[in-house]
Amino acid sequence: MKLSVVGIGPGGADYILPLAARVLGEADVVIGYKFYLQFVQHLLRPGCEVVGNAMMEEEERARLAVAACTAHRHVVVVSSGDAGIYAMAALIYEHVASLGAQGDSIELQTIPGISAFLAAGGKLGAVLGHDFCCVSLSDLMTPWRTIERRLEAAALGDFVTTLYNPRSQKRTWQIERARALFLRHRSPDTPVALVRQVTRPEERILHSTLAEFPAAEVDMFTVVVIGNAETFRFRDFLVTPRGFSSRKPVTGPAIQQESFRLIADRLTRTDLSPADRTAVVRCIHTTADFEYERLYHAPGDPLPRWHDYLARGGTIVSDVTMVQSGVSKEFVRRFGLQVHCCLNEPEAVELAQAEGITRAQAGMRLAMARHPGALFAVGNAPTALNELSDGLQSGTFRPAGVIAAPVGFVNVVESKLRLRHLGVDVPCVIIEGNKGGSGVAPRSSTPPAHSKRPSPHERHGSDIHDHRPAQPGRLRARRGGPPRAGGAHRVCRRRAPPHHHRPLAARRASLDRLPLGARTA
Repeated sequence: MKLSVVGIGPGGADYILPLAARVLGEADVVIGYKFYLQFVQHLLRPGCEVVGNAMMEEEERARLAVAACTAHRHVVVVSSGDAGIYAMAALIYEHVASLGAQGDSIELQTIPGISAFLAAGGKLGAVLGHDFCCVSLSDLMTPWRTIERRLEAAALGDFVTTLYNPRSQKRTWQIERARALFLRHRSPDTPVALVRQVTRPEERILHSTLAEFPAAEVDMFTVVVIGNAETFRFRDFLVTPRGFSSRKPVTGPAIQQESFRLIADRLTRTDLSPADRTAVVRCIHTTADFEYERLYHAPGDPLPRWHDYLARGGTIVSDVTMVQSGVSKEFVRRFGLQVHCCLNEPEAVELAQAEGITRAQAGMRLAMARHPGALFAVGNAPTALNELSDGLQSGTFRPAGVIAAPVGFVNVVESKLRLRHLGVDVPCVIIEGNKGGSGVAPRSSTPPAHSKRPSPHERHGSDIHDHRPAQPGRLRARRGGPPRAGGAHRVCRRRAPPHHHRPLAARRASLDRLPLGARTA
């Protein structure tokens, strides 16, 4: 005894699999919905018994099939599309399983067929190019609350979704409810196709959108195909990219750029300039903490000025060596930047011990004297930031700007608030609150990758007060000959001895000439 469940495809004769045709040609009895039997009549051998019944008689069909399985008889139950998708296979197997030992003598097999959603997908080109699902809107055997949960999950999961049994004469509201559920999570412009009587002579395809497709034209012979967020219409096709153009990057730069893109997509602030937005993205990329979007404060849009200053070969001063190390080596090389940290210099150690201040303070005091026009980046010590505020408050210290990102719990918030409310017109970026750090501080300090390093004569045209006065120089002719053609002479500037080569007393005296006010630990 043999019982086969055969999928006969969506209706077109060319869509019946050769295997299905062969099994049908071997059948002694063929049972199915009478409407479907017309599509396979030509495949049946002479003498084959054909039993057709009504649409809603699936259980009776299964009972008849099992009863017809007597010795030496091969019974075939046909289903449109695939035998297992909303079809007879599950019911047949359930029925045989319920027989227990009595059903052990029945040989079962399922012959797959081309489902309507696959045929519709072929007609539409490439709409099933990525993850997809099928949901039946018929609540005759499935509670509607279950169907709604499945629809919600499909919409939320961004699956290309095919709706079966979307609308009948009695069930008219379900398709509109499905539309409403999808509109919670999909754009109204999401492509939708209505494929009716696919592969049959009456086939009709209508392209529309999720918000506008005509639900009244949908019936039980219609497959509704809803695209995902990436699906697009191309001529009379729907295409759902599989993702080849957005594969996970494997190189360092590509990984970084993809990370930047993912972060930028999640930002919500609308008051950020393009440069500030880039800085925020880089801070978040360094920390994996999206709170930096809220904490970032940059009054007056200072970053374009800093980028111009640094692209001209400017100077960066940091409070600790980790901030110094965080400045991109590529930018240092490309733009000829000077990056200094005086924290560990012997003079800073001596000064800290002599005056009872922190080394961060001492290092910053040295840096303010040596590089008064630099861009100062504080990523660790609030005492260093307070030292900078002392200098700014005195009126004699005028840097290119201050990046205030010390981290911690003692005097951190206060040091940032002091700078913010100092009332001194100095460009600054402040990471508010307790957060910050050596990785965050330099994120805004380097020029963008597309910046062009100016020529030597352009570099002297910076409008940022960053350059120390040139040392007196003199003209010197080439050794052993007359001056260069065109009157060009080499200019040699007398260099002052390195700061740290002078006696400590003299160095202290030079520092004391800066009226920094009260020293704050």
